[in-house]
Amino acid sequence: MAHVLIITLGPIQDFIAAARRSRDLWFGSWLLSELSKATAKAMADECGLDSLVFPGVLKAEELDPGSDTSVANKIVVRVPEDQDPALVAEKGRQGMESRLERLRDQAFEKFRHSEYFVWPNAEAQVKDLIEISWVSAPERGANGYREARREAEALLTARKNTRLWSKVQWGGEVPKSSIDGERESVLDERLFDDVLKEKLTPKHVRTRYGVGPTERLCAVGLLKRNGTRERSRYEHRFLSTGHLAAWPLFYRTKDLEDPELAAAWKRYIDVLNASGAPLEEWEIVQPGGRSHNRIFGRYDGSLLFEGRLAELYEDVADPGPRQEKVRKAREALSAFLQKLGVSTPLPYYAILVADGDHMGKAIERQESFEDHKKLSQKLDEFAQSVKKVVEEDHDGELIYAGGDDVLAFVPLHRVVACARDLAGKFQKALTGFPVDEEGHTPTLSAGIGISHFMDPLRRALHLARQAEKLAKVRRGSLSVIVDKRSGPPTEVTGVWGTLDARLKDYIWMHRRDQVPDGAAYELRELALLTDRVQGEELQTLAKLVRSEAVRILKRKQPEHGNLKEIDDKVLTRLEQDIKGLPVREVSNRLIVARLLAQAEDQADLPLQEVEP
Repeated sequence: MAHVLIITLGPIQDFIAAARRSRDLWFGSWLLSELSKATAKAMADECGLDSLVFPGVLKAEELDPGSDTSVANKIVVRVPEDQDPALVAEKGRQGMESRLERLRDQAFEKFRHSEYFVWPNAEAQVKDLIEISWVSAPERGANGYREARREAEALLTARKNTRLWSKVQWGGEVPKSSIDGERESVLDERLFDDVLKEKLTPKHVRTRYGVGPTERLCAVGLLKRNGTRERSRYEHRFLSTGHLAAWPLFYRTKDLEDPELAAAWKRYIDVLNASGAPLEEWEIVQPGGRSHNRIFGRYDGSLLFEGRLAELYEDVADPGPRQEKVRKAREALSAFLQKLGVSTPLPYYAILVADGDHMGKAIERQESFEDHKKLSQKLDEFAQSVKKVVEEDHDGELIYAGGDDVLAFVPLHRVVACARDLAGKFQKALTGFPVDEEGHTPTLSAGIGISHFMDPLRRALHLARQAEKLAKVRRGSLSVIVDKRSGPPTEVTGVWGTLDARLKDYIWMHRRDQVPDGAAYELRELALLTDRVQGEELQTLAKLVRSEAVRILKRKQPEHGNLKEIDDKVLTRLEQDIKGLPVREVSNRLIVARLLAQAEDQADLPLQEVEP
């Protein structure tokens, strides 16, 4: 009889979250997708493409190495009755290991035989990276597929709760990985001793191994840092978080032809070159003759931030000359920014995380193999459409899209619109798959984390996942969390069509200077009065707080005091919001919208008239 075979690869979230640089996250997410894809391909080759339930690919070439298809870590196969599911699972494991070995060898090729690289430990660590779990259940009776799938899901849960642990084949008294502290470094300490003794330069360590002078990395970290992502638009390095924060300015100058501005940028670059800055390490290299920004050329946006300039001269030992080089660079950068019309670039960037809601219910309602396969194909169609939405429609960079999961870097001035478009596309794709008798269909919840580009990437990713969890509480929702390094994070949550629409209104208000910057923070301070009150006293105090909030807004003078009061329509909208929402929520929305409005201003987006 036929069997339903489910195979999963792990670990997932911990592996992806273990990232110090955006490149670590970018390559690590792609690597897991490639390994899942190789697993699915090997099993499809054994059973036939039609046997694949998830991923729901239609063509065999979609599973080829390096294809644009992203595959989640859970694969479902209907094994024909004349085949053994254990042998099919073994074929999947072999396919995964073969792909992993190839990517490992590509990543380690340039230092594979280096005296500073501990190959035996590295080989063992990579081999131990992926844990495969599989279960199968036979089809019996009239509802054979459905019952077999349910049984397999139950077995998979039990399998994950009874993991087998074996002794690791490496170890020693050496430093742990600087990224997550889980595995031992596979870079011999003599490498860093020779840097201190000036037998090697920090530049040599960076260019050959992809690490900083104080970074210790395990084999998995080195794989992320040096791996080659096939068919990518980036040849040897990914965008830095500083570049992600500079995206609004890149958009501002995308089609700009300004000889004076271009000359100011050239003078800045000439100053850096004359001072010996290693600019070749700050280039974004794209294959195939892809065009670069008219003004900035191929340089990383981190060069727009004064705080990053000291890194250009970290190899200069003498503090006096180093400080003088930094001073001259700052002066040239300041002159360029003044010509650009921007005093200080916004140092914040956005990570978008999205996930489908009620997918378990949607899958459960699929009675047959054919129905489940149709649902899977719709999810695959959505996943394949995400790249266009993120990268072409909103100028972002997709990290991962598999099934109903999305992870992406999106420009701050486009991130809410991008999330809204993804939610609409997802709901449209799943229209024919209700989750209940009332005909409700799956929705997409999205979380947006906005962090300072100098914060650890792992913390920024955690912030975005926190936002996603908040959105998932209500389902079909958007949640935004802003961490500005001063004070607690600011978070807002609301269903689609409500929060996103209100943020759009508030952004318009800020860009028209209809709401003074201090108003939101005054409202937030006012809302603190209700924190330690309960019962009837809370209701009374909340009413007084709302009245005081309206009074505060009525006495505000927008346009930096040039107007005596807020526009009547704007004030009416804010009063309505204060009556319908907690004052803290209104203040948080105003604070979040202010940052998004600043990003739109720096991107020089047209100010669309909005009826508040």
